[in-house]
Amino acid sequence: MSRIKLLSSYEGTHYFGWQKTKMGPSIEEEMEKALSQILQEKVDLEAASRTDRGVHAEGQVVCFSSEKKLDPFRIQKGLNALLPKDISILEASEVADDFHPTLDNVAKEYHYEVCLGDIQLPFHRNFSWHFFYPLELGTMKEASKFFLGKHDFSAFCNMRLFLQSDKIRTIYSLEIIPLPQNRLRISIIGDRFLYKMVRNIVGTLLYVGCGKLTLEQIPLILENKDRKEAGMTAPAHGLFLKKVFYELPGFIHLDLVHCGVLS
Repeated sequence: MSRIKLLSSYEGTHYFGWQKTKMGPSIEEEMEKALSQILQEKVDLEAASRTDRGVHAEGQVVCFSSEKKLDPFRIQKGLNALLPKDISILEASEVADDFHPTLDNVAKEYHYEVCLGDIQLPFHRNFSWHFFYPLELGTMKEASKFFLGKHDFSAFCNMRLFLQSDKIRTIYSLEIIPLPQNRLRISIIGDRFLYKMVRNIVGTLLYVGCGKLTLEQIPLILENKDRKEAGMTAPAHGLFLKKVFYELPGFIHLDLVHCGVLS
């Protein structure tokens, strides 16, 4: 028996998210179809994150088990030959039988990219939010500090068919990084994320940056736990699942100490 971990990357533009759905094509469906062709058996996949429609991934972790003894290198080569060109397997390795990509991870890192200014280059249109309003980055960076640490993020969770009763999450790191070509990246690392939580935090930070929300409102929004008080949900196409952590890197602890979250 083999249990294989796949590190995958994909452009989510043409997919209805990770999870299989009757609404249209999904990453999970494409990967299961390719694996079933290689192994000549039905394969069930487990993923670290169920990315939404239009969301991209640079470091999605996926696992599956097989009764056969498998060569991870051959699995990787076979998948990259069969999968659509907007899905790639970056690494394949054998892991312990009890490894689970969702239950065993301790944090995830997401990046959100924004294009500022009047004109967005055409090849950025599927990968960043074209935000027209001028931004005060210093105010946004001050606002970002309120999100660090453990909070009830009810105000940053969209409703869905099933409700997540526990809204307590921990943000380890939140950086606002200017990029060349009048672009911006917001990097967020946290233990777990609620439904559309990253995109709601991004929308709120940009509202602070352009003056639609004030700096002083952020702690009140967290305290009041009312989704209607926070900023808009940023569009899906600017979001990337950057990395899944199975051990916390040292800099996370240092960031929390620096911000007074840990003593």
